[in-house]
Amino acid sequence: MISEISNRYAKALFELSTEKGSRTKQILKQLCDLRDLFEKNHEFQDFLKFPMTKVEDKKNVLITAFKEANVLPEVESFLLLLAEKDRLSFFSEILESFQNLVDKANGVTRGVVRSTTVLSQGDREKIEDTVSRYTKKNVILTYKEDKELLGGLIAEVGSYTFDDTLASHLKRLKEELKRRVH
Repeated sequence: MISEISNRYAKALFELSTEKGSRTKQILKQLCDLRDLFEKNHEFQDFLKFPMTKVEDKKNVLITAFKEANVLPEVESFLLLLAEKDRLSFFSEILESFQNLVDKANGVTRGVVRSTTVLSQGDREKIEDTVSRYTKKNVILTYKEDKELLGGLIAEVGSYTFDDTLASHLKRLKEELKRRVH
């Protein structure tokens, strides 16, 4: 669950990004890249989140990092504001909320598909087309292997669950047989 603080910061950034000629996709990409960079460098992450680190020190480190990374001015000022307000610990949550706002504005929904084996590109496209037609939105799916499934796949997209596993087929067959007997 995303906190109210994170939602407020994400909404403010979203409004700023749409005022500036709709740079939301560029800002989102840079924020994702920075998140990945922060997550890879635990010492840097710990330094930014450590409550005893002075705000000015955090801001100076960020400014130095931005010079090398060629960061958009909106992203730079946003992260410096987070440092100033001691909200860098909310960065991942804010990013998730911001991504939700961008997705909603672009008619995109995200989901996860779990299957017993790695799915071919053709199978992935069929799944995405089916889910997209059902939800009436563009779909971005993440694919994961789940060895606990007996066969088939489960797609969880928004509030929808598409269950095409062997276990669900057997359960439906069992229910059908019970109905026919009674």
